Amino acid sequence: MRGDRNTSWLVIQRGLALIRRLMRGPATKAELLQAVRAAIGPDAYSESSGAADRALKNDRALLRGKLGIEIAYDRGQGVYWLADLGDAAWLDLPDDDLAAIGFIYKTFAAAGPEAARVRNFLTRIGALLSPERRAAVQRLRPAISIDLRELDERPISARVMQVVQQAVHERRRLGFNYRAASQEDRLPRYHEVEPYDILFRHGHWYLEGYDLFSRGAQHGEVLQQKHRGFRLQGILDDEWLAVLPERLPPGRRPQKRHVVRYRLTASAIAHGVSRHFADMRVEHLPDGSALVEGTTADPWTAARELLHYGENCVVLGGDEVLGHMRRMVAAMAKGYDLLAFETP
Repeated sequence: MRGDRNTSWLVIQRGLALIRRLMRGPATKAELLQAVRAAIGPDAYSESSGAADRALKNDRALLRGKLGIEIAYDRGQGVYWLADLGDAAWLDLPDDDLAAIGFIYKTFAAAGPEAARVRNFLTRIGALLSPERRAAVQRLRPAISIDLRELDERPISARVMQVVQQAVHERRRLGFNYRAASQEDRLPRYHEVEPYDILFRHGHWYLEGYDLFSRGAQHGEVLQQKHRGFRLQGILDDEWLAVLPERLPPGRRPQKRHVVRYRLTASAIAHGVSRHFADMRVEHLPDGSALVEGTTADPWTAARELLHYGENCVVLGGDEVLGHMRRMVAAMAKGYDLLAFETP
């Protein structure tokens, strides 16, 4: 390529490489030259600093004059940035794809997990479309949406989210102080966990992992050795929050499955039986009700899922799910001053 650095085709290639790099965000001169050389070849720009500067200046001038694309320079920051992509549309998509963009934007318009990032991404996509195709996004948008609002009263600490995500990505043990809602003393306990995933469920964020042990002032160190979900709101942003050196073993630890059996009234299944659990089997009874059996890895969450049915569901087993349900119902009955009986 040496000796042909200013041919028309090479100038076009350099211009496209500059635009691609600046679509990612601002860049220094060295970062721009490196990106162009990586995309086209080491000789895309001269090794001479002066010659490279002149070629870059000419490339910017050609993009501005021919296509209306403005690559501006911020002297204070020492970076180039894409100030204007000109009038030409850089992207077109099928109608189905535009409808998908509209659906996603509507879903995350007000709130939702990672809503700001999603909206920024969609805005970038929209900026590459022609005005007519941007208008089509609204016209083709499905008349449906998903409620992904975050329901936590207080935002999760940015450091908590960052450290937990780092531990999940790097597959390393995580240590933290945790204040569980079920603890009457409300005192935090230290946990070490093998983190598997971060889930957004029912408006809240959870860390799913394998709880190795906990440590507190009252009971000292207690082996937990069980899968568990931790509400991110309960993880404290303090000096104990840390990604630890220990790597996770391959895969995930085996997770015990628990049987769940329950009866649903006819009104509860008027539109069919919801598939809440794995391995589900349904037996429809002559009176219109149904017996349902399945398995769950989390009896505590399963009991709360079935509680949504209210009086239209009776849990029959297994022991763990039934125990959780009986304790919840007993506490609710006492809270409403309806019954007087012993706690199950």
